[in-house]
Amino acid sequence: ESLVPPSPPVADVPPGGGDPGSVLLSMWNRGKRSLNLGLTNVEIAELRYQGLYQFTDLSKDFFFSYAYDLTRPLQENFLRGTLRPFPPPPPKDMYAWNHFLTRQLEECTGGMTAGYWICPLVHGSYIQRKINDYGRSLSLILLARRSRHFAGTRYLKRGVSDQGKVANDVEHEQIVHDETTSAASGTFSSYLQMRGSIPTYWTQESSVTMPKPPIVLNRVDPTYQATRAHFADLLKRYGSPIVVLDLVKQSEKREREVIVGDEYRNAVEHLNSSIDDDHKIRYCALDYSHVSKHRSLNVSSALNEVATWAVNLTGFFCSAPRWRILRDGRVKPFDPDDVPPLPPQDA
Repeated sequence: ESLVPPSPPVADVPPGGGDPGSVLLSMWNRGKRSLNLGLTNVEIAELRYQGLYQFTDLSKDFFFSYAYDLTRPLQENFLRGTLRPFPPPPPKDMYAWNHFLTRQLEECTGGMTAGYWICPLVHGSYIQRKINDYGRSLSLILLARRSRHFAGTRYLKRGVSDQGKVANDVEHEQIVHDETTSAASGTFSSYLQMRGSIPTYWTQESSVTMPKPPIVLNRVDPTYQATRAHFADLLKRYGSPIVVLDLVKQSEKREREVIVGDEYRNAVEHLNSSIDDDHKIRYCALDYSHVSKHRSLNVSSALNEVATWAVNLTGFFCSAPRWRILRDGRVKPFDPDDVPPLPPQDA
């Protein structure tokens, strides 16, 4: 039996083998970082991004498709298929998380043929279920696209950027396909919703000792320029009317959510003062916490009432409409020339 204690391992090689060079390089980088042996700012930044990348699980919540443009909603893809542009447009970079890697290819082609070569990687979730409606087979799809702009973890990303991008912007699309008809001429419907952080300047510092960190309005924006930029972007993406559902608490003993809720309401009122009545932001406040805890109130009924109001305002997309339901409840044959045009983008 040896009296010499065993030496510590030089490197932990993953089970099944590994690249010893990579392991040694990783150890060398960690040693340089701990001892600060002549690291340049570029090397420090590189080590930081390497660490962030290594902690990112790319096997979860990322998906792609070779045949369908997941960065665009169903309505845009249907219109693109009807108009048949040649060549197809490149993916929406807002939802393409590999845009940084493919941007040079897009620039080289001028966007002319990028749609043939680029396969966008989307971050979010995709769920598809089969349902039966009195003998009719339907396919229900829920698709969530997370924007790569101003994204981050809880508490570290809050509010809005100077460019009007809100933290953790996610576009939710609900698609229903009637499978009793063929895919080529069948009926598809789509409804879009977008969720994100309240588009004002506010922060919330995480703390181990405080499970509910205080909310701070960290910047003064009397004209709400960032909020204005956010809603201008929504108008460009979706048109009007824009329906806003604010779910934060409306009253608290120690004000937290109320602070940012009041600021949001003030911002919408300020913006609506300079917008035409036809294109004003429709704002609705629903204290979800209060409704869910109150015995005499029903969450499903409250949300259903808001959903009915919102759908009647915005409508939804159907791939093969035959009849049009007017806002007063009357039904008339669908006429494409009778659809009101989209408002000006600067409205």
